[in-house]
Amino acid sequence: LISFGGEKLEMEDCMETLKDEEDALWENVECNRHMLTRYINPAKLTPYLRQCKVVDEQDEDEVLNSPMLLSKINRAGRLLDILHTKGERGYVVFLESLEFYYPELYKLVTGKEPTRRFSTIVGKCLTHFLMNEIIKLQQQLKTKDAQRCELLAKSRQLEDERKQMKLNKIELLTFQERYNKMKEERNNYNDELVKVKDENYNLAMRYAQLSEEKNMAVMRSRDLQLEVSDGAMWDMGLFGCFVYDCDDKNIRKSEGFPTTLSLVVSDSRGWCSSPTSKSWRCP
Repeated sequence: LISFGGEKLEMEDCMETLKDEEDALWENVECNRHMLTRYINPAKLTPYLRQCKVVDEQDEDEVLNSPMLLSKINRAGRLLDILHTKGERGYVVFLESLEFYYPELYKLVTGKEPTRRFSTIVGKCLTHFLMNEIIKLQQQLKTKDAQRCELLAKSRQLEDERKQMKLNKIELLTFQERYNKMKEERNNYNDELVKVKDENYNLAMRYAQLSEEKNMAVMRSRDLQLEVSDGAMWDMGLFGCFVYDCDDKNIRKSEGFPTTLSLVVSDSRGWCSSPTSKSWRCP
């Protein structure tokens, strides 16, 4: 019984020693917790940690998709808490992941330069993980190649459109020059049209003035003709005329007047009318 009790005490002392060693290992991590949670992306580390079987699918889902962990800092802090519960293995794998993805943070925690030498604890897991990463990279490369081909096709299409737009620009410049030339010609024709309208207006005014002068001349000529006709009729009346009696329709010769000079129409009252529509009485 005494021997069994001594072995139990030794085991407890060993467990406490291991726990103290684990706490000492994680002490450096906890001292730099703020920097680690600020820069670590949990989504980048969890695939490697799962391949090394440090975290399981449930832990990964909790870290990445928990509604309680809204920020990246909270998710990174929860990941550190889960790794802390995994003991020395969790610490070693976590350092391996830092050395692989975040060399500067690895140097901050350990004070050593990254060596890229992985421990035997995670050797097999690392090989499997690297194979998966290679497959992912190959798939990403295929995707990038497809995107590159698509971008090249789009680039060729844009180049064709650029050439077509250049041709359209040259054509538009030609049309612009023709338009400017036609506009200049139109302005010149418009100026000529204004001049022609002014000349036409002046000619119309001149024509109206000449027409008025013509009418005045015609009226003056008519007045002169009337005056001349009146004077001639009085002169012929001095020599004699034939009188036509409107009552008895007989033509009789007036006494004392010649019979060959003029013909005067007389009504029953004895008045005579001349061709100029002026009335006068035969002498």
